[in-house]
Amino acid sequence: MKKNNLKYILFPWIKNTPQKKFSNLSLDSRKLTSKDVFIAIKGTKKDGNDFIFEAVKKRVVAILSETKEKKKHGEINYINNIPILSFFKLSEKISNLAARVYKEPAKTLKIIGVTGTNGKTTVTQLINQWSELLGKKIATMGTLGNGFYNALKTTKNTTSSAIDIQSFLHIAAKKKINLVTMEVSSHGLVQNRVKNIPFYIGIFTNLTQDHLDYHKNMKQYESAKWSFFSQHKIKKIILNANDKYAKKWLRKLSDKYTIAVTIQNEKQKKYSTKWINATGIKYNVNSTDVEFESSWGQGILSTCLIGYFNIQNLLLSFASMLEMNYKLSDLINTSIQLQPILGRMQKFDVFGKPKVIIDYAHTPDALKKALNAIKSYYVKKKYGVYLDVAEKEIKQNVL
Repeated sequence: MKKNNLKYILFPWIKNTPQKKFSNLSLDSRKLTSKDVFIAIKGTKKDGNDFIFEAVKKRVVAILSETKEKKKHGEINYINNIPILSFFKLSEKISNLAARVYKEPAKTLKIIGVTGTNGKTTVTQLINQWSELLGKKIATMGTLGNGFYNALKTTKNTTSSAIDIQSFLHIAAKKKINLVTMEVSSHGLVQNRVKNIPFYIGIFTNLTQDHLDYHKNMKQYESAKWSFFSQHKIKKIILNANDKYAKKWLRKLSDKYTIAVTIQNEKQKKYSTKWINATGIKYNVNSTDVEFESSWGQGILSTCLIGYFNIQNLLLSFASMLEMNYKLSDLINTSIQLQPILGRMQKFDVFGKPKVIIDYAHTPDALKKALNAIKSYYVKKKYGVYLDVAEKEIKQNVL
């Protein structure tokens, strides 16, 4: 990548910036090189401003230091000839700055963002699988890692930093990938990590109790999720309109392009631009048949995924594929080939042995739904003792 000019990157926010060439932006003082610009912001655990002298020792090109005082914005001080520029509300602009550094990669991409308490990973991975099945290569960012389908690199966070996101999108664009799926966490939204991203599709799965150590209460948690649809650039919005929050949001988004996805709840379609409603569900031993009606037509989706909530995830993925102009018949014919996601109601069968199901569920709602899903598929008489024990444990320790 060609070197960037600090003066260009910071215009018009700071107009008296010195002409300085640099390679990358970095939030991590441990990884700095002499070609970098250090971004010093206050994080949830540490303040980047405490590491400015470490950055100076590494002879960085420049340092951008977040200030809470508006009057200090644009001030430039020097230590060992290294400019330290004070930037008011810097954390809100990192996504924009990084986009400039990496040549606005999102402009050439279709990006699908998925947010919600549960189901983000499943929905993104189902879209990834479906795209691959139908011949389209796709890049992805999320809990399981960042990369290309079946070639993911492990990451620390569900939603990467604003700088890492723009860097990844730059790589995807260079490789001629034009579709990217991205899990968008509430932390990522509050911390402005996707502020600059123009999403082609934004998907909402559900909202239940989680992350209250960070958001303090459900009102703040809801506000974080709602900000995705109210404060970000999203061309098409797909909502699980069985969720009580989504029902409320659907009415608030009446001036937007929305798709309501429901199960046996066709009333919500009148509030949306387009809709999909599952009219019937038939649970079989090794699969589930989902009969549906929609703005695109009707039919039956067959899936080997387990659970009512996975039907919701499947339908949300289905809606996004339809919005990307895949043929209804092709999606119906390939739905049975979609495989369970790693650690998400993942079933293991060995002849003559009990069935084993592994699930990542870690919230009260997710645990309850996982148990109910298993009960829908397997005969109570045969496995009832194990289910009863599990249910009792959850009621005592979680619910």
